[in-house]
Amino acid sequence: MVGALAGALPAALAQPVERVQTGDAALECAALAKESQAMDGLIAQGSADASVAATGAAANVGGQVAGAAVAQSAGGLFGALSGMVGRVTGTMAQQAAQQQMAPDAAARQRAEQAQARKEFLASLAAARECGAGGPGKPLPQARFEQLAGQAPGPGAGFTPVAMTLASVQSALVQPVTPLALADAFDSNLALKGKRFYIAEFRVLFDVGGEVSASTRGAYIPGRDYGSTRMKVTYQVPQPDVAAFQAITDRAFEDFKARLAAAGVTPEDPQALTREHGAIYEASQPASQPGSPVYLEKNFGHAQRKYLVMAPTGMKLVPRGFAGMGAGHIGKRVEWSKGNLEALSVSVAVNIANLESSGSGSSLFKRGSSASADEGMTITAAPDSHLAQSHAHTQTVVMKKALEVGGGFARFREVGGYDSDKDTVGRVTGLLTNLAGMGANKSARVDMQVDLDGPAMGRLSLQGLATVNQALADRIKAGL
Repeated sequence: MVGALAGALPAALAQPVERVQTGDAALECAALAKESQAMDGLIAQGSADASVAATGAAANVGGQVAGAAVAQSAGGLFGALSGMVGRVTGTMAQQAAQQQMAPDAAARQRAEQAQARKEFLASLAAARECGAGGPGKPLPQARFEQLAGQAPGPGAGFTPVAMTLASVQSALVQPVTPLALADAFDSNLALKGKRFYIAEFRVLFDVGGEVSASTRGAYIPGRDYGSTRMKVTYQVPQPDVAAFQAITDRAFEDFKARLAAAGVTPEDPQALTREHGAIYEASQPASQPGSPVYLEKNFGHAQRKYLVMAPTGMKLVPRGFAGMGAGHIGKRVEWSKGNLEALSVSVAVNIANLESSGSGSSLFKRGSSASADEGMTITAAPDSHLAQSHAHTQTVVMKKALEVGGGFARFREVGGYDSDKDTVGRVTGLLTNLAGMGANKSARVDMQVDLDGPAMGRLSLQGLATVNQALADRIKAGL
């Protein structure tokens, strides 16, 4: 029986398991899932915990059978010693089984290689959005190379300079060149013949969040599949509000300069509101040193936490579940008749690429994958349009994110949990499988984000200036 149990384990492959292999860039979702399942087999072969659990369940049976046989034959000769003989023989059989079934060093090494490849395959599946079904979306070569480590990803290969007011200011004095941004906006903004002012210039900085994926347990006759869950969290520890304030102030000055260059002259906010009042009262303070203001926004399988900023001295319009709401109806009518208008601008600076395989049934998805890594994008604020007029509710909509390339942070793993790497979790899962039920699996990765002050200041300002220029062009086109 011991020999049969040992022979039941497949022989480990002699060749090493490469994390990245030729043809990986062309793998579609079904092929990624099949390859990941193959890695599961190698991981199981090299798992000491799984071997101990297997021998604990199987070798115990063999030991008991062998011990019982010896004890029965020895019963007539040794009498009361037969029980002891049986126990000793059973223990010897179990030890022999464990020694024969335990993985060797090469198998353990291949298991580690297989685990690294499995994690890489999971990142490919998340990037291809395999959770949505089908072959998955195309994966740009640059993104594949970044995931594969063939090209240095943003933030790789440098030690971040702490993000402080001083380190950010050194970058903000440099000239800014806007990036290319085509076909990213829809606008019905029309300000021709109107007196208007900039009521808000609201900037949300991504400083933390999470992304998750899961599958539900499922059963079909003869097979039971357990549930899976994966979560990745990231956080900028103790954001320096003064540093973010400097970026916001510089971005607002850039916006006003681009409006002036386009021949657009907004009214003075204090003078216009003092004379005519306001449809939306700006009464909510933004973040101040020692008093940060946060906005958390759920995107389904992902969530981001934003630091809410405004130019120095500017307050913001309160927002609820319906955005800015209806405002002062009487003032709206008065302003519409008097050709008066106000404009709110809301933009977000995201620091993380969040990818998830989504959710579904374990019948169709054999696992969950989620990842968070460095990547700056500029979008409209998640709770508003990029720009919205107050009286006529005309908008500028940003249809796609602006990607800003370059290293600006380091994402470091600082904690987490993986049931596949936990001894108790693995043994429990194996015993659950032996009982004919699907084992549930869960994993969590906690990451800390170390922002590089000069790079964060330079790149975020470049992204904001790009949006500023596009928005100034839209405002001019509506005059």
